[in-house]
Amino acid sequence: MNEKRIKLARLLVTAPALFLAVVPPLVDFNSTHVTNPLWTGHARLHTVWLLSTNSIIAVLALGLMWRELKIASVRAGAVLTAAPLVGFFVAAATRSLYGGAFSDPNGVAQRIGFLDANLVIFGLWILVIFATFGLLWKVDR
Repeated sequence: MNEKRIKLARLLVTAPALFLAVVPPLVDFNSTHVTNPLWTGHARLHTVWLLSTNSIIAVLALGLMWRELKIASVRAGAVLTAAPLVGFFVAAATRSLYGGAFSDPNGVAQRIGFLDANLVIFGLWILVIFATFGLLWKVDR
């Protein structure tokens, strides 16, 4: 039973980890972010830094989880995968302190219903990771 839970948990965390490794760089390497003509070179540097760091963290999480089937590896992979997502929510929650926004005037605001698409998608991934921790809660107890 425990091995099945660990395998399921690993599969659950794999989805948001793959997403973080691939989708944000594909979406943000364009004129609304990395090559935005209104952004300073320094802001672009920070964006590429953030995107590459988050992708590296996600790849490390995947490697850790898929190298061996151990609960500690899956938990560590889940924590690593959650870190960039939590960072996004910290930035979103504190955006009024530094003038942040979910989209730029020369960009396209992506929405799902009345919410910013990033809030919805990243929120779903966080829920998947929380579900994973719930699934693993009693495995070694």
